Order: sequence, then structure tokens, then C-alpha cells
Amino acid sequence: MSRRPNHRQTSDAQPLAFKGMFQVGDLANRVISVLRERSMAERALLCDSLVDRLLTAISDPRGFDAEAALEMLRAAHLPDIDIISCYIPETARHLGCRWDQSEMSFAQVTTASARLQDMVRVLSSDWSERNARRSASDQLGVLLVMCENDNHTLGCTSIAASLRHDGHSVRLILSATPLDFRKALRQDWYDLIMFSCARPQALETIAEFVKHARTSIRNVPPLIMGGLVLTQSVDAKDRTGVDLATNDLQLALKLCDTRAVGKRLVAE
Repeated sequence: MSRRPNHRQTSDAQPLAFKGMFQVGDLANRVISVLRERSMAERALLCDSLVDRLLTAISDPRGFDAEAALEMLRAAHLPDIDIISCYIPETARHLGCRWDQSEMSFAQVTTASARLQDMVRVLSSDWSERNARRSASDQLGVLLVMCENDNHTLGCTSIAASLRHDGHSVRLILSATPLDFRKALRQDWYDLIMFSCARPQALETIAEFVKHARTSIRNVPPLIMGGLVLTQSVDAKDRTGVDLATNDLQLALKLCDTRAVGKRLVAE
């Protein structure tokens, strides 16, 4: 029986703000999917209204309550998965636009993005506890990695939370060093290894991680990369050696062979 990944973060890196971070390319293709049954006019009106209310909440200089913000969205009959896969990324995108247009300062955007990430943390915590009670055979073990020379934590933690909502077991490593990655491979077997990347400068490190995985694991699981970097580097897949480079989370999951659950990891 294989060992399953636990639900811990090996790094508590604080969210750092930079313009590319707020585009949250990993989830862009899922924005507004919650409203698919409504007319286009109703969809735009409801989305704009809720995004504006969330922007006001996370920008309030007097303070912020993540649970109160979540309750505000739930009161509009939004399920949690749509909050995290639609409204939080869309709100982050609006933050980036306001920064680009000099409507918000660096400090204001940093604080607001940290508050969005706090909402992700609250949601993800609930789902992790629920998944811990499930049988291991019902879960996929996913290792999600963001390199130490990258810092798009909001997008990465949102992906982790979405995976946990779907019932998968996720080990998230933020600001991962080569030692962190090697240690993670020695400790557990994973059905899928994912790299979240925003900056081309991080591609070299990911290539090193991929090389280590391929040379130290028998029956290597799918190695997949996503993130904003895919809009900036057309050869990201070739430069890193991953099996797939995509921002379509469902496509990434389709590559995962569930028969790998029973395989054992053999690492150096």
C-alpha cells in the first residue's frame, strides 16, 4: 500500500505582489462558470456586483474578516468551489488592473491579495479535514510545487484548494528548494506532480526538479506545469521537460493514471 501525501505546507512564505501574480492564469478559463445557467445580462450583473463587494471588503483599511467575506458570497447562493475558482481569481485580476492604472498602491495591493489568500486558506482547511476522513483509494495524491525563485502564491494555493475540494490529497510546497523537493519525493508516493510557475526565471529550477524526478523514481507519475509563464514562454514545456504544459486543470488530471495508486516510490 502506498503512503499518501499529507495536507501540510512545507513553507509558509508570505504572498508577495507583482503584476503578473494577479492574472492568476491557472484558473482564467473557469472564470464565471458558476453563472452558466443565467442569461448573459444576469451573469455580468451578478458577477460585477459580487466582485465589487469583495474588492471593497479586501481593500478596507479598517480590517478584514475572511469568514465574513465568505459568508457574504455564500449569501448570494454561491457554492464554495465557485468562490475559489471564479470570484477570488476575478477579484485578483481586478487588483492587478487597479495597480496597473495606479488606482492602488503596492502596499494596498499586497494587503488585499493577502486577504484573498486568507479566504483560500479558510476554504482549503475545511476541505482538507473532510478529505482526511476519506479512504485513500478514493483520492489522488498530488504534489504541487512552486519554486523558491517564484512568488505567485495566490494562484498556487487556489489550485491546491480546488484539488482538495474535488477530494484529492495535496501536498503543497511554496518557495521550494531542491532539498525540499528531494525530501518530498523520498517521503511519499504521488500520482501526479504539478509545478505552478509565473516567471520564466523559474523554468531552470523546474527543469532541475523534473530531471531529478525522472532519475530517482521508478514509474514516474505525470509531470505537469501550469501558470502565467505559459503566456510568456512558448517553449516552456521543452525547456523544463515536463509531460504537459497547460492551464487546464481538468486536462492535467486526465493524464493521471489512477492505477498508479498502488505503485511504490523508489528514490535515492
